[in-house]
Amino acid sequence: MKKMKSILMLMAIAAASFTFTSCDDDPWDDGHYWHDDYGWYEDYNQGGWGWNQGDWNQGSGGSQNSQLIEEAQTLVGKWYGPMTYSYINEDGISRGKDEFYATMIFYQSGNRKNALSGSGVEIDEVYDGKGEVEDSQTLEFTWYIDNNGDIYIRYVKSGATFVLDAGASQTGFHLGAEQGRDRYTFYGYMIGVGNAKGDVITFNFEEQYTGLAKKATRASAAAAESASSVESASSVESASSVDSISVASVNTFGKSIGIKKLSGAEKRLNDRR
Repeated sequence: MKKMKSILMLMAIAAASFTFTSCDDDPWDDGHYWHDDYGWYEDYNQGGWGWNQGDWNQGSGGSQNSQLIEEAQTLVGKWYGPMTYSYINEDGISRGKDEFYATMIFYQSGNRKNALSGSGVEIDEVYDGKGEVEDSQTLEFTWYIDNNGDIYIRYVKSGATFVLDAGASQTGFHLGAEQGRDRYTFYGYMIGVGNAKGDVITFNFEEQYTGLAKKATRASAAAAESASSVESASSVESASSVDSISVASVNTFGKSIGIKKLSGAEKRLNDRR
């Protein structure tokens, strides 16, 4: 009888150990975040993440890093698509979720082609059942690209700051060419830091045609600036007539493999920025 009790006790201990052991390093499945699907936001509020005005100032003066310049030039332009703003409610546990459509326009500082910082405008809209705009707001922001490719965005009115992690596959972003798409795409997470701690924005944008034809000409324009031959100048002039949605010469930035959207979002604007 004692032997049987010992065996049953060992089986119970083994079962308990299995229950509390995770075999998946996905941050969404981490038991530490059982109450919050986006609990990993805590990781971005320690270890130096946050707005650095010195980096913005340095970026506005231009860079010699060709990869970062191309990332900035890919970001600059007009983007449109669905956006969901998620935040922690007053109970400290549940999340509120506001869903709307956003247009984000990024400009480079001083119109410098090699600037890694700049300003921008965001226009948020909520549509009614007929597809007409029933509510909207306009927000101004500044932005810069860090030395490791991370993108920082700070909203002017509130000072709310968000980071887009270039090195993360599950909590990061994608920017640029996407297989099977004829326009650039920009999607992922904007993670609140500082006074925006706990706020997480998901977005899924497609670049909008502006008529500037800047995307298709980046590689050729960069080459033309360093070349003195008439032939190079001619190639730039020829390339300028190409439609801006061409993705032939642009790299992809960020490592995001997708977005985990939360259910239950309300169709309404968000005033936290």
